[in-house]
Amino acid sequence: MKKLIYILFLFSGFCVKAQETIKPADSKIQGLVTSLDSFSGKNPVEKVHLHFDKPYYSLGDTIWMKAYVVNESNELSSLSKLLHIDLVNDNGVVKTSIAMPITKGLGWGAVTLSDSLQEGNYHIRAYTNMMRNFAPEYFFDKAVKIGNALASSQKTNPAATVNNIPAGRSTDISVSFFPEGGELVNNLTSKIAFKAIGPDGLSREISGYVVDQNNQQIATFRSEHAGMGTFIIQPAPGNTYTAVVKFNGSEKRVELPKTRTQGFVLSVSQNNENVVVNINASPGLLQNGTIALVGQQNNMVRYAAAKTLDHIAFNTVIPKSRFSEGIVQFTLFSPDFQPVAERLVFIHRPGSHLKVNVVADKPDYKKRDKVHLDVEVTDQDGKPVTGAFSLAVTDETKVPYPEANEKTIFSNLLLTADLKGYVEQPNYYFTANSMDKDGQLDNLLLTQGWRRFVWKDILSNTLPPIAYQAETGIGISGRVLTAGGKPAAGAKVFLLFNIGNGILIDTVTNNDGRFSFGNFPFRKGVSYNVSVRDAKGNKNLKIQIDKQDYALPAVNQLPDEPQNNNYLATYLENSRARFSEIKKENYLNKPVELKEVDIRELAVRNSASMAGPGNADQVLTFVDLVSCQYDLSKCLNGRLTGVRFKPDTGRSLTIKGSFVPFSRGFDEPMMVIVDGIERPDGLATTMSEDVASVEVLLGGGASALYGLHGSNGVIIVTTKRGDIDYSAFELEHQRPGYNKAEGLLKYTFAGYEMRREFYSPDYSNRLTNYQLPDLRSTIYWKPNIITNSQGKAGIDFFNADGTGNYRVIVEGLGQDGKLGRQVYSYTVK
Repeated sequence: MKKLIYILFLFSGFCVKAQETIKPADSKIQGLVTSLDSFSGKNPVEKVHLHFDKPYYSLGDTIWMKAYVVNESNELSSLSKLLHIDLVNDNGVVKTSIAMPITKGLGWGAVTLSDSLQEGNYHIRAYTNMMRNFAPEYFFDKAVKIGNALASSQKTNPAATVNNIPAGRSTDISVSFFPEGGELVNNLTSKIAFKAIGPDGLSREISGYVVDQNNQQIATFRSEHAGMGTFIIQPAPGNTYTAVVKFNGSEKRVELPKTRTQGFVLSVSQNNENVVVNINASPGLLQNGTIALVGQQNNMVRYAAAKTLDHIAFNTVIPKSRFSEGIVQFTLFSPDFQPVAERLVFIHRPGSHLKVNVVADKPDYKKRDKVHLDVEVTDQDGKPVTGAFSLAVTDETKVPYPEANEKTIFSNLLLTADLKGYVEQPNYYFTANSMDKDGQLDNLLLTQGWRRFVWKDILSNTLPPIAYQAETGIGISGRVLTAGGKPAAGAKVFLLFNIGNGILIDTVTNNDGRFSFGNFPFRKGVSYNVSVRDAKGNKNLKIQIDKQDYALPAVNQLPDEPQNNNYLATYLENSRARFSEIKKENYLNKPVELKEVDIRELAVRNSASMAGPGNADQVLTFVDLVSCQYDLSKCLNGRLTGVRFKPDTGRSLTIKGSFVPFSRGFDEPMMVIVDGIERPDGLATTMSEDVASVEVLLGGGASALYGLHGSNGVIIVTTKRGDIDYSAFELEHQRPGYNKAEGLLKYTFAGYEMRREFYSPDYSNRLTNYQLPDLRSTIYWKPNIITNSQGKAGIDFFNADGTGNYRVIVEGLGQDGKLGRQVYSYTVK
């Protein structure tokens, strides 16, 4: 942690700039700084940002994501090596959870949306274990709409049906008022911020006026953006105030907060170079001692000042250079050192962002053209920047979405990651910056919650215990008990991972009967056995495995924005068109009569084979693959009759370090089809645990059905769907007696989610199927871009068949924590 230089400024005069006179540090301020420094040292801040390929999805889609885990300075964190990501429905039920490995603050992965899910509103929540020391409001939390493109081809009213939200908006609204600094004080002029929201949690634009108890109008107001705005009043003793709110032709009366007889008013303003903090005090408080002002950012004190309370109004001018870009919390402490006023401020630092430039090799493109993009990153002085970035390319016609609604690396790491509560259109404040938007952002901070710690805990040095530490990986721990329930000290514990020929390790329990095994690099779903023996070889012992419990409070119910339903409806219509084209080519839902039943029938139920499900020279089902925990190409090697797998030869069809299927007598690749879609990249990106069946066509019939591409044979893969409980069949077909051995228990390892490669067709290759329409919405996804010493990186991919604008979004950061984002568009004709 950086050492801080604590300089105390002596406020002077009435509404004049403070004299920067250094004086001995006040012991109370020094104690506060020391306590906060201790708190931040024991509770280092980690924040998470996820970059997605799209803003919304359909069932059956894959969510591609890149994770950035950073510290309080937005530099990549070196602490946590594990990120937990949950897909949570609107009832707070976790439907899918993955553990993503994090290396030097970076990770990437994917989640496939099973058709067993229901369409509706979901949250994607991400957090490290260490982030659990703070409130869950500081986790990454993004509302994501998931539709069902296969449900119906009929057009509907998306605002009324997509999320079961009635169309239209209620006329009832809730309006809250927030005095700047915290309280209204008699005879002291105050700014009051307000926020108006409807029953759906979204903002409402309002206007109105304020009257006193004699019904005399003293102020007017009108919201500026997202139902927020401000007005000025000076409360008088013995008076009360009411706001008359106008909305949709109706009026509503709301009482303003009560006023205090005496106190302090803290107000803040900014110019290009400085932050100006104004303090007003009631005359009755003068000569009571010394007040203190503390400015802290991400739990680090950036400014501390003390002033003898001898004027009713004074200010201080603080250079913005003291702060990094983001939220700063100013707190005013009374002479008895109690917090009496507080204000959040967003500090803009011009020149603190990276310049990300995307350069295309052509002014425009044709369908299925090869695209080359150069990503060039510099700082504001034009010097090249080495950093980590991710890139998504989407067909904007199929995936429309306004930039203001995005949850970007700017809006998240600089704003929402440090605020409680929902922020509507978060990126609005970071697009086309202007004085108006700066004022609207200030309105947001006047009305939004914040609390990573409680001042009274810092002041009393009674910091809460550190409950959650940074995780460096996934391990296995537990306890061994005797038959009578007592700790079995010195018992031998054997751990066998069922991978390949098995991996066996052992350890010994301590005096409490506890044992633990270190971090393992295995993926999720790997099974393992635990067996125990005491010193005498007795197996009559009980094994208790610790649950990897990440149970968290329910997610906040994020509002459903009606305009997003319209964007999703457009996306679903295009997705339906894609499925329709596949059906025309007989790749989906071809009715046939099955020859076999039971497991084989279940496994091939959703097969897209043009020969008919199960009509193949060889069929392997999920129970045949249950003991293999690798990618499918490795699991099938040596198991398919008449088919051999050849290692990487450097040819364009191969994937470096993997295997690609080849035919019986020729070194020509077989055709590979996964869920009805041809996969020229082979099977190395398909995991065996995701597969329901593998069908192999080797005869001349394959050529007749699939044309020239099928002349060397066809491998048809069908992945698992949500309509079958595969686990019950898999468990039944484990090795005989597997779960019956005395002193032996089987578990499933909650390991890492396996990284998958985004599939991008290569239309320069003669084997790519040109017959099927290419209606992809995500054209390309590249999560692991590292710019070189010249600040450059090159990306190549092929367009789909859609015409119009394709949108390229690049996000990332440099080694010093400076953030970058660029949106670039090109045209496909």
